[in-house]
Amino acid sequence: MYCEFFDFQEKPFNVTPDTRYLYLSPIHQSTLKVLQYGIEERKGFLLLTGEVGTGKTVSIRALLNNLKESCETSLILNPQLSRLELLKTINKDFGQELRSDSFKAQIDHLNEIALAWGRQGKNALVIIDEAQNLSPEALEMTRLLSNLETENFKLLQILLVGQPELIDKLSQKDLRQLRQRIQIHARLTPLDEPETERYVGYRIHKAGPKPCVAFEKSAITKIHQFSRGIPRLINTICDFSLMAAYSKSLRVITDKIVGLAFQETQGEIPYVHYS
Repeated sequence: MYCEFFDFQEKPFNVTPDTRYLYLSPIHQSTLKVLQYGIEERKGFLLLTGEVGTGKTVSIRALLNNLKESCETSLILNPQLSRLELLKTINKDFGQELRSDSFKAQIDHLNEIALAWGRQGKNALVIIDEAQNLSPEALEMTRLLSNLETENFKLLQILLVGQPELIDKLSQKDLRQLRQRIQIHARLTPLDEPETERYVGYRIHKAGPKPCVAFEKSAITKIHQFSRGIPRLINTICDFSLMAAYSKSLRVITDKIVGLAFQETQGEIPYVHYS
């Protein structure tokens, strides 16, 4: 609706995880580097946590782009599976589906697959998104998968991705052995105000080489305040702000416009009172 008015080629603040719009803040750069290192060095068990909307999913996609030549990957987006269903899904994702309901047959099959790839110099990577929703039984199964190894390296690299509640879950007594196997724990944190300003500018210029819009400094302050530095919320507020400015034929986003836009987002963003 407002793209032509602001000279955008596409909307700059969609909330879908598009890697073209991935802004690599220092924390995102560090996260990608440490996870890629852990996978390439076959550390076995890795963990990525962060609040909803901090960029975990888009970071995973960027990581997969970096690793696509060296890794065979299973990406689990729906973790609410039994341990057998999870194991069967992993084998299917690897293109090696086994039609058997025997847990032992499935895990032996996965071991053979990963071993064959290991001999070819390839890595086998399992990524489980929203891992805080895994049942304790499924989490314990991932620990069993980490036992797949040769004398020299882990055959399977497992990356659990989830919200901070995942850490609490892994702290439970019956999952202590799993937690002890985690070699790398990367955390995505919200952006500070200067990073929020750079994030907004990056996405605007990604959407159009010469956009006809500017965000005042006071507007950025309000955006950071209302969003708490969470990229997904920044996107929502900025999108509504551009809509509000467009409706008034304005090309400068002020703190007043951001305030009006935030009122419109109340159904989408939990209100947090700031003193």
